[in-house]
Amino acid sequence: MIRVAVLLFLVHLALLIAAVADCLGGEKSPRRLTRGWWVLIIVLLPIAGSLLWFLLGRARPEGGMPGPGRPSGGAGGGPRRPRGPVAPDDDPDFLRDLDRQLRDDERRED
Repeated sequence: MIRVAVLLFLVHLALLIAAVADCLGGEKSPRRLTRGWWVLIIVLLPIAGSLLWFLLGRARPEGGMPGPGRPSGGAGGGPRRPRGPVAPDDDPDFLRDLDRQLRDDERRED
């Protein structure tokens, strides 16, 4: 019985630390209340405060959650592909310029 109580206490402590760290560490401001109020709610309402933070208080991600009328980014809802080139070799302008430079270098050598 003591092991169960210790395990539950450790789970509660981990959830509390994660919620407070997430609340204080984010760059975006939380929804609905200020950070100070959210920290008080997390600390004073064991487990429920942490769950409220993760469900209601966190700032939404930039892309938002897929919902009705919004594309989900794929059948599995996995990561979305970036809109622009990621690396120089994916950039058509870079490749075109590189090809032009190579042709100019070949002409100079001849």
